[in-house]
Amino acid sequence: MTRRATPIYQSAVVGKPPQEDRYIGNAVQEMLLPMIRLIHPELRDIWAYYEAGFHSLAVASVYERFGKEGMKTALGLLGTGQMALTKCLVLVDADVDARDFSAVLRAIRDHFDPSKDFLLLPGVPFDTLDFTSFTLNLGSKMVLDATRNGSAPAPTPSKIDESQITSLHPRIRRARFLDGALLAVQVEGEGREVVKALVKAPALLSMRLIAAVSSDVVLEDQESLLWGIFTRFDPARDVVFTTSELNEAWPVYRGCLGIDATFKTGYPEPIVMTPDIINKVDAKWHQYWTA
Repeated sequence: MTRRATPIYQSAVVGKPPQEDRYIGNAVQEMLLPMIRLIHPELRDIWAYYEAGFHSLAVASVYERFGKEGMKTALGLLGTGQMALTKCLVLVDADVDARDFSAVLRAIRDHFDPSKDFLLLPGVPFDTLDFTSFTLNLGSKMVLDATRNGSAPAPTPSKIDESQITSLHPRIRRARFLDGALLAVQVEGEGREVVKALVKAPALLSMRLIAAVSSDVVLEDQESLLWGIFTRFDPARDVVFTTSELNEAWPVYRGCLGIDATFKTGYPEPIVMTPDIINKVDAKWHQYWTA
């Protein structure tokens, strides 16, 4: 047994991406895919996005042999191992690249209708690192079915451009449209009232998704945007629709799905590297790949 005065501790840092867990997580899901397909042969691919901390966003592409088979697959995946901690699961057809977020958004644009393609699961296990429900290990999940089995009416082109979005609410600072499906807006303060206003705006009826993010999120950078959206909302607490109604025990949602993904009071500060750590790594970076 030996010891040293300045020990080296092996660890992986998690926090604002990219971090070491990006490479560990991507390798693990590549290795586990063949085993998952033994249980779900209809599954073509599944990809958990490191930008969203893996557990916050996963996309599954499926071969559907009968109506809503994708939803059956989703329920199975959400009860399997660590997949049970997935917060948002999107279903797409087998010919859609689950690892291409733009392709996923286009599938949502063309096929997602919340009245029949949205499933909310409140009061279920939550990842310990996810703070958005304010209750340790307990939160909610949502499934979006963007397969052709859940075909939605073709969206009408938006009647407004990005430069005009700021006129819809005084707290909106910037806006970006993505693939005709998602409108991301950068707001000052919390975004609940902003989202509620936008999902009812007549000029935005063609949008499938509207997400409000805080000022530290870079709208033009996919890594920052996915992190800013999916790590800062709990579906049961922070999702709203254009209209919602309760048909006895069956909730029915219509219109645009809005997400308040702004930084809220009580959230912990993002984990970022301090300047001295960044400088140390930069100074030694050229040594890491030498023999």
